[in-house]
Formats: sequence, structure tokens, C-alpha cells
Amino acid sequence: MNNTVDLSKPHLRTSVKTIYPLFVFLYALLVTTGVVANLAMIFSIIKDKLYRDQTYCYLINMAIANIVEGVFVLPISLTILLVQNWIFGSFLCYFLPMLQDIPLHVSTLTLLLIAWDRHRFLKDPMKPRIPAFVCATGSWLTGICLVLPYPIYTTYLDLGKFMVIFKGVGICAVNLQDHIQEYTRGLFIAVYILPLGVTAYLFVRMSHQLQDQEGPLPVMLYEGSRARASTGSHGIRNGEAHLSSGTHRYRSNNQGLYQAELDVRKEKRTHKYLGTIATIFAICMCPLMILRVAKLALVETYDNSGHFDITYTMFVWIAFLPTATTPALYAAWRMSR
Repeated sequence: MNNTVDLSKPHLRTSVKTIYPLFVFLYALLVTTGVVANLAMIFSIIKDKLYRDQTYCYLINMAIANIVEGVFVLPISLTILLVQNWIFGSFLCYFLPMLQDIPLHVSTLTLLLIAWDRHRFLKDPMKPRIPAFVCATGSWLTGICLVLPYPIYTTYLDLGKFMVIFKGVGICAVNLQDHIQEYTRGLFIAVYILPLGVTAYLFVRMSHQLQDQEGPLPVMLYEGSRARASTGSHGIRNGEAHLSSGTHRYRSNNQGLYQAELDVRKEKRTHKYLGTIATIFAICMCPLMILRVAKLALVETYDNSGHFDITYTMFVWIAFLPTATTPALYAAWRMSR
């Protein structure tokens, strides 16, 4: 009888053998819900031509990042978290950490861009806004640049080179000798604390601007709408306008001010939902980001490795939960009009 274990085939981690069906169900539910919901969000924005507004263009960018997470990142990540032996080759060893973090960085930067763009708009509604496509492209390029050093801190050892029995099996591990702790802490600050901290600050500033209804915002919205209207209708029916100038001016002023009030209400509603999206994203990311930093300081032993595997798998699921909550909040936002 041959008791040799074939290490070229996947073997479940001992710690998850009894509960892995639960993880498979949770991840499958998140992938299905996230992909379908984000596709529906993109379809809704395009169908209703909401992409003319910069904010909705940024939401499309987030939806694309969420779809990448659902289609590629989550299934591969779950497989690697559940399987004990590394049978995925050197390419995935180096590329998967980059693939996992690029869409997360894009989502973080997109939330920062939304906050920055809306803060500029509320501060001066008549000021031209930077095209969202340019900023969205920049978020992907920045996300890629942030993960380029990852292969430096990753080591892959092909065991098949040493023994034939280990053909197709390797060891994929973090290189602990190249100042990985300092790099991880710096990354934690650069891609999580700093951008989300600035995002929170901008949302607080916008809240103060929107609360001050007696301040300049309604007037600026009104002046902006008048400027846009006058550009398209300047010089038309000058004679008729002079004949009824008094009544027409009174009515147009009242309608313009009423429209400004409606714009402020709309901006408040938009601000509430976007703030909720950003808050949920930050909260869901927090456990995984902290665990990544703490992991390097923890000594993993046989006794605690099982608890660590389960905790890490759950924290990854929580970190990607915004792939479903963001389109759900978008749907609630649209229905609240």
C-alpha cells in the first residue's frame, strides 16, 4: 500500500477542514452579488446619462475596480487561503499580491478624488472641473505604481528542483530580510491612513459648507445656473425681453433662487450617501490593514496558526464587502430622489 502524499495536488489547511464550506458560500455570495450589482450600477449610470456628472464617472471607476475584485481577486484569494501547499507556480506568487491590492488602491484613491472634486465644486460651482476620465486613469496608474515594489519582498522556491517528488510544488513566502516591516508600515500610512484621512477631512469641510444655507453656496449655485443659461440664450428675443422685463426678471429670479435651494438639497443628499460609502469602505478595510501590519510582529506557531488562518480569511472577506455595499447604497441613493 502506497501512503505517499501527492503534494502536487491541493490539500486543505487543517484549520479550515470543518468550516471551509461556509467560507466558500460567503465568498461565492459576495462575488455574485458584487459583480451583478456593479454591472447594474454601471448600466444605470449609462442608461440615465448620469456620466455627465463627474461624481457618477468616479462611481463607474469604483464599479470597475469592484468587478475586477469579484471576478479575479476574490476567487483566487480564497483558493490560496484554503489550500495549504503552494501549487500555483512562481507567476501567481509574485503577481497575486499586486493583483489583490491594485483595485483596493484604486477604490481608495477614487474616494479621495470624489471628495476633492466635490469640495472644489461646492467651494466654487462656476470653476471648471477636471475631467473625471483623466483622474480615473491616474488612479489606476498610481495603484499600479504603488504595488511595483511587491516582488522585491516576495520569495519563491521551486522544490521540484531539489527532489522529483516535489515537482510542481513550491514555497511562496514574504522576504523578511529586506526591511519589510518598515515598508509595510509606510504602505499602511500611504495607502490607507493618509488618503482616507484627507477624504474624511474634506467630507467634514463639505458638511459645514452645506449646513450654512444662508451662506454663499445657494447664491453661487444660482449665479452659476444664470451664467450657464445666459450663455445659451444671450441675444435671443431682445425686443420681447425688453417689453416684459419687469415681470420676467421677477419670475426668473424667484425660479432661479428656488432652483438653487433644490440644488443645495440635492447636494446634501449626494453628500450623505457618498459619505456613507466612504465610511463603510474605511471601516471594512480597517481590520485587514491592521492585521497586515501586526502579522509581521506576531510569531506564528502551531497552536495559533489555525486561529490566524480563520481570522485572516474572514478579514479578507470583510475588506471586499464594499463591492456589494457600494452599489446597494447607490441604489438607495437613486430611489431617494
